[in-house]
Amino acid sequence: METLIPLMPAAGLAAPQIGISCSIFIFSYDRDPAHLEIVINPTFVPIGEKKIVGWEGCFSTILVSGVRKVALVPRYEKIAVAYWTLDGVLVDRVLEGFAAKVFQHEYDHLRGMTNIYRDDAEVKEFATHEELNQFMVEVKKEDSKRYLSPKRGS
Repeated sequence: METLIPLMPAAGLAAPQIGISCSIFIFSYDRDPAHLEIVINPTFVPIGEKKIVGWEGCFSTILVSGVRKVALVPRYEKIAVAYWTLDGVLVDRVLEGFAAKVFQHEYDHLRGMTNIYRDDAEVKEFATHEELNQFMVEVKKEDSKRYLSPKRGS
């Protein structure tokens, strides 16, 4: 969490992105540091076939490699997830909207995938970090329309 909080309002970060070879990520359903959750050994299954398409930035491409690219990626709108907490509690819940999108994005990192390299991604590149940051302000406004608090159980 210490790595992600200074980067807020970010939505998540996976252990492999910072050189830790573990099936762990942290995410927030609304980019609020107070809502960050640690996710260990996650799984998910889609609930229905409906997908949402939205732009996604990624620390792996923007901060680590310096590439100014974002990807338009389809994600399941509603998913049932299961994962362990640091306290050894098994969490079973339903995620919708932005939370589902972020969970799937971070889950991709655990599988070695970065959004700009997905076969189903449309990639947009920016000439400057300023242009990218201006674009991401609008993306975050759109994302905020889909902030839904996670629900327990499926």
